[in-house]
Amino acid sequence: PSCPGSMDARPLFQSLQALAEDNASFFQRSGTESGRRFAAAFAALREHGRRLEPALRHFARLYHRFDLDEATPGNGYRSLVQTARCCLAHAVHKSRYVAAHRRSIFFRAGHNVAELEAYCAALAQLRALLCLAQRLLAHNRPGCLFPPEEDGLSELMLREYSTMQNGCFYGRCLGFQFAPSIRPFLQTIAIGLVSFAENYKRNDMGLGVAAGSLFTSGKFAIDPELRGDEFERLTQNLDVHFWKSFWNLTETELLASVASMTATQVGVCRALTVPPEPLELPLAADPSVTVTIAPPVAHTGPGPVHMRLLSYHLREGQ
Repeated sequence: PSCPGSMDARPLFQSLQALAEDNASFFQRSGTESGRRFAAAFAALREHGRRLEPALRHFARLYHRFDLDEATPGNGYRSLVQTARCCLAHAVHKSRYVAAHRRSIFFRAGHNVAELEAYCAALAQLRALLCLAQRLLAHNRPGCLFPPEEDGLSELMLREYSTMQNGCFYGRCLGFQFAPSIRPFLQTIAIGLVSFAENYKRNDMGLGVAAGSLFTSGKFAIDPELRGDEFERLTQNLDVHFWKSFWNLTETELLASVASMTATQVGVCRALTVPPEPLELPLAADPSVTVTIAPPVAHTGPGPVHMRLLSYHLREGQ
């Protein structure tokens, strides 16, 4: 489903309310356990829609004040509103699918009700984020993204955010705000991360962790709720050594051999080092005049920048 941007969101909310009422009425008469779950999920969707509509309308009137300029329509408030609308669009799409297929003998009740419950959980957390954003908006001066003085606001925001349940964003709803083509990649990263972490805590570092991760990833692939809960728990407790080990997985011989069999080979994979030397660049207004760009300096002094060039095709000039 497409995610509405600056367009009027009233048709989206009207569709959600009508579909939720129709589906809830249908499943309330079923008398089954899945019917009760469907009815509860659609009742929750109806309530989320009713509460979100005035909040999104409020932000839609104000978020343009925080853009850098008229040609750059982007800020955190816009992103939050867009994400909430996108989640609503997915909930409408799933509700419409359920309404069209609920009488079919091939209708997968368990799968569809689990997806609806996941979007209900995501909408609940987005409502909480919108409440935090409203509190921040009320605290700041008009048109100012940052509070005029600290006054304990950062601690309050972090305390409120730490109480949220973010696992729903890493399970069935993972990547709902992005294009469909990128979601399988995000799911692969999430499954790999929780699988690697489970073995990281039990084994010494080395190929054993990577090999064990390949065998334990199955349960996280077939159980999105378990994956989401584990992802949330891990990202709050793991140290920097874990992240360095995880992101270096592709350098190990085991993972490289698996990737060579299953993944598409890229045309360019080259490690590069940019030396810490100043650059002379011409001015755009007067190319005859140059300006010196000094290399970035950290507390250890100038140092080279290490990078890797990856490209699917080898192109002329690379």
